[in-house]
Amino acid sequence: MAKELSAAKATLLTIHYASEGNIKALHSFTPTRLDVLQPELILRILLTYLPESIEPAEYTTYVGEVSSRLYLDIEREDVDVDISPAKALDEEQAEKKVKKLKLMEIKPPSFPPHAPTDLLTRFLCQRAYRIDSETGLLNLVPQLIEPFLDRNDFIRTWYVSVILPLMRLEFEYYSADNTEPPSLTGFEKLEGKEGVDFLLQNVSAPKPGSKRSAEPAQRDAARDIKGLVGPWMYGHTERKRRKMGPQEGQYGRDDDTAELNNRMRKISLTGVGEEDKTGHDWEYVYSWMVVQAREDFPTIAETVEEWDGPGDVDLGGFDSRDARSYLDEDTQTKLESQYAQAVFATCYAVQTDTEETVRGAHGILVRLAALLDFVPPPDLATSVDSLPKTERQAAHLEASTTTADLEPDALLKPEHALTTPRFETYMLLQMMVYTSYQFIGLGYPISLVNAAKLHFYASPDEQLAMLKKLLHVLGKNGSRKDDAQWTADRAKLIWLWNWGIDSGDDTATNGAGVLGKINKTTFEEEMLSCFTETSSYRLAIELYLKSSQSYLPADRIEDVVLQEAMEAYDGASKGNRTRGGVKKANDIITAFRPHFPHSTRFQQAIALISATHALSFYSLTLQHGQPFQPVSIRVSKDPIGLISKVLEQNPSSYTKVDDLVHIGRNLVAAGLQSEGDGNYNAANDRHELELRQKDAERRVALMAVEVALREDDFETSYSYIMNRLSPSSAELEAPKEEPRSSKQHSRIASKTSARSKAAASDDDVSWRAAFLAGRYRPASASPPSLRRLEQRTELLSLALLLAPVSQLTEILAAWRRCEEEMTSLQSAQQQAEQDFDDHADKRQTASALPGNFTIQNEEPDLVLNQKRREMGRMTGKTGEGEAPVSMFDLTRSAAQAFSKNAFPLRGVARAETGGSGMEDSVESLSSEGEGDGQRVRKRDLIASGVSGAAGGLASGLGWVLGATPAQQQERG
Repeated sequence: MAKELSAAKATLLTIHYASEGNIKALHSFTPTRLDVLQPELILRILLTYLPESIEPAEYTTYVGEVSSRLYLDIEREDVDVDISPAKALDEEQAEKKVKKLKLMEIKPPSFPPHAPTDLLTRFLCQRAYRIDSETGLLNLVPQLIEPFLDRNDFIRTWYVSVILPLMRLEFEYYSADNTEPPSLTGFEKLEGKEGVDFLLQNVSAPKPGSKRSAEPAQRDAARDIKGLVGPWMYGHTERKRRKMGPQEGQYGRDDDTAELNNRMRKISLTGVGEEDKTGHDWEYVYSWMVVQAREDFPTIAETVEEWDGPGDVDLGGFDSRDARSYLDEDTQTKLESQYAQAVFATCYAVQTDTEETVRGAHGILVRLAALLDFVPPPDLATSVDSLPKTERQAAHLEASTTTADLEPDALLKPEHALTTPRFETYMLLQMMVYTSYQFIGLGYPISLVNAAKLHFYASPDEQLAMLKKLLHVLGKNGSRKDDAQWTADRAKLIWLWNWGIDSGDDTATNGAGVLGKINKTTFEEEMLSCFTETSSYRLAIELYLKSSQSYLPADRIEDVVLQEAMEAYDGASKGNRTRGGVKKANDIITAFRPHFPHSTRFQQAIALISATHALSFYSLTLQHGQPFQPVSIRVSKDPIGLISKVLEQNPSSYTKVDDLVHIGRNLVAAGLQSEGDGNYNAANDRHELELRQKDAERRVALMAVEVALREDDFETSYSYIMNRLSPSSAELEAPKEEPRSSKQHSRIASKTSARSKAAASDDDVSWRAAFLAGRYRPASASPPSLRRLEQRTELLSLALLLAPVSQLTEILAAWRRCEEEMTSLQSAQQQAEQDFDDHADKRQTASALPGNFTIQNEEPDLVLNQKRREMGRMTGKTGEGEAPVSMFDLTRSAAQAFSKNAFPLRGVARAETGGSGMEDSVESLSSEGEGDGQRVRKRDLIASGVSGAAGGLASGLGWVLGATPAQQQERG
């Protein structure tokens, strides 16, 4: 009955059953009308009217039979075909409907011009696009295509490279992901970097602000590369042909390509040159690996360990041949070399410096050893003595002059000096991995790329700065390390310096490692400094002073040790040597001093610490309220001047002059320079040191005298001057005596010379102290005692003896005032005694009784055995023809009167020697002391000197006052 239908009605009936999805009816009806229903018409009707949601398994057999015109009776079922839907139509009406039909052309939207032209291939592809676009049921497409994969290479390539990656992405790998997959048409248009980024988006490092999960279970990069990118790469040639056009050859493959072995292929070591860049999409995968290594190196390291390269892909078994066979031999070789280069590059691209990163890089080394057929590297925990050694020339990077060569986009350049797969680059990467691991062990982790920059691009100063950072980190917990730990750390640092190359060469000045630009002597100095800083004195002494191997000369060891001691000293906040930085400095000096017994610098350091410790017991505040710190001594332009601040800020501290003098001597012994010292070097001149220490003693005594006077303690200041600042007779250098016939000016010049020499030897400290105390007047209004005036006169006499000529006028004026006070006081006392005697003898009052010595009902204290004293005349004879009293006569008379009253020994000495002046006094006193063994008092010696000095002053001061000495007038 189906044959009774017209062509129009047969077509409409076919459309009717196709719209209903009645494949069985179509399977029974269409073979009966092959005269009308051509295969293309049937396929167009199916493409246009067959619902896309129908399971493809229901019609794939039918479609195959239609396209081949082979309807197998054994597979057909006897189905009664109901032709009533078409039979009831009017013929004219049926023809009109057929004419109005708009059947879809069998031409897929993305079908390339060079693709096969058979109807089945075109129908399958377009049907798949329709299913995806109309229903989104991509899971129906495999049922449609898989039965026809062996029909031609195009179907298989298209399915493996387009359908398979999308199916795995949406339904197998990331089925729980809510992201909407692209359409078949959109995905098929992806090329190069865009396609790689899309397929690997789920294993790429999450961007800032991204909500995508980063759980390890959902980030299997090796699986995605093999299962998503690998199949997509299977269609690389097809995508390339689309861009080239139909005239660029035919679809197909070289069937003569040799099938590779199933074992892992070894990568050749021919390098990667410009000619090895194929333009294949795999190169974008390599770039993706390098970029991702910056942010997520563990994922990349795991990928390298699980993925063997472009030949290791998962095509789902849809290509019965070896999976590697989709690439020709030459392309395969070039891509494998680039893969090895990418693996190298990922290690240098990583920025993190964690131990996990270093272990991942070590795993990559193991993988590269297998890929490149090298000996696997030893374990990371291997001792530095057992680490592999590379050739010294391999440690250089001659072709690179800038760190830009280590940027991620530059690491894949052809013939890159660090990433081109060769034995040298492999060994160099191995050194970098072990270097980073050693840095982690030393407590200062750095990334592999920073290790490379440190090795190739850092200057010697920058490498030295890195060594100091390492030692600083080690020194933080240095007190917790024993000698064994320090020895192990030292071995690691030495390995970082030379990488084990030429380790036994004592003459090498530089090493091959990442710290190798540091001079060996400088390297050892830093090590010694670290050991000293961390109190590892025993280890430092064993290595550098007792070892048979000479790491450093003795003078450099001394420099380093003392520098470290002074750094500890300068960093101290307190001066007590039992704690803090000064204790540290003292411990260093104590530990190393036995090995430098004759070192002046060690002695200076000991003196400095002793002075600092003594100063710590006093309260001392510097300018702006800053508390005293030990470093203040070393930076002070006048260290001795600090003692004056101690005296000012500590009441009664002037009474501890012995302690302060000891501090001053130690400050001088410490070699500290004061203003005016010039180029003095105590280390080279022991005599000069003694002189300066003596000057320091006198200066400290002067400070104490000044403070004592400010606190009205004249007796203490007097004692300090007489006992500490008065020169002994041996220190007074008398000039040779001129003959009696010499002129007056010659004798004066000789005595002036004696005064100058004495003053120069005292450096004007003694006379200033004596002058300061001699003119002292107490703050109280009570008159001074005779004893006090005598002491002041004695001090002024000493000042006259020691002061320079320019100061004598002022001193004499003070002496004159003191003599006047003393004369007045003596006269008052004599008058009081005389009045007392007269009162008793003359009985001036009427009520006085014999034997009654009361005055106004008071009995005065009697001074027993008190002789009447008279002041010597201080004026010359006033007779006719005599000269007026001159300053010369006044000075000489004052000295004589003072020596007679206060210094009786002077007269004895003068009588014995028969001489006059300071020369005679000194000589007589010296001879007397030597002959009799008696000690001459300083006050007598000074009085004698003053008397002698009077003659020297006679002509000068008398002439200034306009007077003529009496002797000259007599001679006149």
